[in-house]
Amino acid sequence: MDLQLLRCDAGLSVAQASEAINASRVPLSNAESGRRRLQDAYVGPLSHAYGVTTEELLAAQDVSFGLRRGRPLREARPSAPRTVGEKINYLLEHGYAGQTPPSNEQIAQAVNDHSGTTHMTADDIATLRSGAPTTVSDAVRAGLAHALQVDIALFQDDAELSPAAGEFLEAIRFLGSIHQGQILGLAARGNQAGLSAGMMAKINEVVGELKNKLPGEQSEQ
Repeated sequence: MDLQLLRCDAGLSVAQASEAINASRVPLSNAESGRRRLQDAYVGPLSHAYGVTTEELLAAQDVSFGLRRGRPLREARPSAPRTVGEKINYLLEHGYAGQTPPSNEQIAQAVNDHSGTTHMTADDIATLRSGAPTTVSDAVRAGLAHALQVDIALFQDDAELSPAAGEFLEAIRFLGSIHQGQILGLAARGNQAGLSAGMMAKINEVVGELKNKLPGEQSEQ
């Protein structure tokens, strides 16, 4: 179990967990995404907030960084996407649990239909997803957001993600892990009954937040 799942099992949002350590969201977000470890001063208060021992918290942090007992895991947790191609791949991998994600050709067609002026092809989308250096216009970024049903802000910058964008991507990954049954790893902490009441409350909260972000849902309100 990694830090994100540990926090969600405690029924806490990033903001609530950050309050427990009297810090901004940045240290916790960095630790959960495997970018920078928690300061020693945060370990005790965060363990108390999550209802776990410091050893369990540090073990979860190791998992977030792709380690277990000092050794790399076979599949390290993916880092937060930065480039346009990484964001496309992330959304296709984690955002279509139980569904067939759109193909490169379908994404290209949606981009073209949205802009009315671009001429993207399936090969162009494949090039973006491969990580090859390329310039991406504002029209293409807007079209990709439309095609993948996310806020346009997610594709506006290739630099560090904003806290809101980071939480949105984490929520997508989290819901995908629930669908795939990965969340049942809670049993490792002795939770044989399955999901806790706090976890279920968090799931409902995340689902509500995601629904409000979807264009189709907003248009119906």
